[in-house]
Amino acid sequence: MPVRMYGTGISHTVITQNPSETNPPASLEVAVVEDDSVVRSTFAELINRTPGLACLGQFRTCESALEAFEKKPPRVALMDIGLPGMSGIEGARKIKERFPLVDILMLTVYDDDEKIFQSICAGASGYVLKNSEPAELIRAILEIQTGAPMTASIARRVLSFVRRGPPIRSSDLDLTPREFDILQSLVEGLSYKKIADGLFISPLTVHTHIKRIYEKLQVHSRGEAVSKAMRHRLFGR
Repeated sequence: MPVRMYGTGISHTVITQNPSETNPPASLEVAVVEDDSVVRSTFAELINRTPGLACLGQFRTCESALEAFEKKPPRVALMDIGLPGMSGIEGARKIKERFPLVDILMLTVYDDDEKIFQSICAGASGYVLKNSEPAELIRAILEIQTGAPMTASIARRVLSFVRRGPPIRSSDLDLTPREFDILQSLVEGLSYKKIADGLFISPLTVHTHIKRIYEKLQVHSRGEAVSKAMRHRLFGR
């Protein structure tokens, strides 16, 4: 929360931050793509009332969101899976194709493994239930910047999916042993913090490794990296 300090007749606003907070001081711009007008406006209001966040726009369909993103894309797209016209899953795929730096957080009513799994394969970085507490929704938006974890059930689907597609070796992608371990952790659904704890390195070091993994795999998100690892059975037997 902003703390106002007075002394010489000039007021200064000091932003107090939790040391573990990883989002930058500048406002993180979020777009809400949701066909229910009440849910859409509620989420937009919650985002705008949260320090460090700003709602860039509200959209009923993926089509209208994509058109607006051409002028100014958000940093995070909070998007419903079930939308009229183009589905949220197809919308996620098109957003990542056109705006690879946009992180996509899927909204769903149910913990539907199959649809969430398809969303991740389409390029989404995470998901959140619509009936989540406000604090949980905000936390998901902030955490998506540093690798939102998948549920264990989705991770199991991911691991079973590696049986499909032609296998390739990590050496073919020029991945180092450490990068290979981190990519496998991403496939297993671990958050950046859990990966760091398991490898006894800092989250910042994990983030640096992941940037290199993305470059080598020629992808722009966790979802795309996981999808590519699955398609080529990097961790198959």
